[in-house]
Formats: sequence, C-alpha cells, structure tokens
Amino acid sequence: MAKQTINLGSSANSGGGDPLRNALQKVNENFDEVYTKLEALEDGNIATSIIGDIKGSVFADDSTLLVDAVNGIIPGYISIVTLQTEVAASADFDAFKARIAAL
Repeated sequence: MAKQTINLGSSANSGGGDPLRNALQKVNENFDEVYTKLEALEDGNIATSIIGDIKGSVFADDSTLLVDAVNGIIPGYISIVTLQTEVAASADFDAFKARIAAL
C-alpha cells in the first residue's frame, strides 16, 4: 500500500479536506502498514518487510564511522585485499605508509 496523505483542504475549517472519519481511517491504515513491517523485522523476515533503499547522509558528534549512504561507501575505507596488496608491494614500513597515504 502506498502512503495515504490526508487532504487538509485549502484553509482551516474550509470544508474542502477529508472528513474526520476518513482522515483517521487513513491514519490507522498507515500505522497498520508500519506495524506490520516492524513485526516482520522482529521475526527476522527482513527481505519481505523492507522495500527500497534509504539514501542520505548521517552525521553525529559522537560518530566514529561516517557512511556515505548515497554512494554506498565508507569514506577512507581501505579493503583488506588492497591492504594486503600494498603490504606485499612495499619494501619497508616507510614505503608501506607512503603507499597507503597515496590511496
């Protein structure tokens, strides 16, 4: 089901919006959908309960990890394969530090 938006009308008490009963029915149906998906998450059925991706950026003062959700990367992350390759190609620790800094 798609999100049901309540028609508020053009101004307060104009009578152009959804009647109260219809508006509250939409609210109940929206919450029913949310709770159904939350219950599926609790049951471990994540694949069928979430459709789509959440995109954006999250910033926090106490964050130790920044995730770029728009591009799907962790900035500054070096994969273990890349790290192993750079270690193998380095003659000594100073060369290794220089190669990692260049990434």
